[in-house]
This record gives sequence, structure tokens and C-alpha cells, in this order.
Amino acid sequence: MYNPRLVVGAFFEQKVGDLFSMIRIDSSLSGNAPDLAAEDGSFYVEVKASAFDNGGVIKERQLLRFDSQISARRFYAFAYHNIPNKRGMRRNYSECELLAALKLRSLYLFPFSIVTAFFEKSSKRKYRIMDNFVTLNESTANTIFAKDRGIWKKLGLDANEYKTAERFKKIHIVTRNGNLEEHILNSIRPEVLD
Repeated sequence: MYNPRLVVGAFFEQKVGDLFSMIRIDSSLSGNAPDLAAEDGSFYVEVKASAFDNGGVIKERQLLRFDSQISARRFYAFAYHNIPNKRGMRRNYSECELLAALKLRSLYLFPFSIVTAFFEKSSKRKYRIMDNFVTLNESTANTIFAKDRGIWKKLGLDANEYKTAERFKKIHIVTRNGNLEEHILNSIRPEVLD
């Protein structure tokens, strides 16, 4: 029996890689490198997508595994899909049917600083042994992107230090002081959205 979580994760990792013209650098899924890298190495992306609650899971160990040089150019892509009955994926779809049905509803690209702040300020849950996690759902991602004063105050970050950009109504990008924004925007291939 197939695992919908792995299918959704692989689908969106491929989608994000194609969308931003990136290459997979952790082909063995070892966790020793970020999921994707820009072809010129200017930025990295960790892809987060969930089959069940349609929210990106942020695990503590994943936040801590790279040095500050990589983290300064590290983004998290939170991909949200179109399938409403997440718990019934395995029951309602074969693996081929699920792949055919999956569509990107929205994508939020956040810098490492926002993801870390969200993790630190959220109520954590246990994931297996010795690893805490939090989930970033689509409505919260949108609230962050919209620069809602309440959530930014909770994050302990100054929203004025971050710049937002939206493309094709689906792609929402936040960069710190516009750092790497032009590079990221220029890498987008809109034909991948269909």
C-alpha cells in the first residue's frame, strides 16, 4: 500500500524545483543538505507539504542541521494543495489518481528567520523521540505574508525589515530586506504552474 505523505512530498518538491529552476542536491534524502539549490548556488529551499492537514511541518532537528552561511540563504517553501479530504487520500485515490489530481493551490516562500521565529513562538508537539515540531497552515502563512501586526508581534520580528512579492496569484514570496528577491523572481517559470 502506498504512502500518500511521501507522494505529496515528492510531488511538491519536484514542482517547486521546476518552478524556481532549482536542482536537487540531497538526492539520497539523507538530510545532510537542503532539498533544493538554485543552479548558481545563490539560495536554497526546503520544501514543506502535507498530505493530511495541508500544513507544512517544521521539525526542530531540521532547523538546526545547517550552518549559518547556508541558513542566511535558506528559504522554506510551504506548498498547499487542492484536495479537501486529506484523511481519505489513501482510501479515495490510487497513487496514479492522486498524482493526477494534485494541484498547487498556493505557495509561500519564507526566509529561514521567519520559519525559526514561528517555530520558537508556537506551541510545540512531539514527533517521535527527541524532536519537537509545529505546523504552519495556509491561513497562518497568508497572515504572515499580509504583514498582520498581531502575528508579526508574536514572531518578535519587524515586518518593515521584510519585503513581499506575489506572482500569478499563487506564489507569495517574503525576503529579508529584499535580499535575493530579484534573483528568486527571475528564476520563476510560470508554465510550471499549470
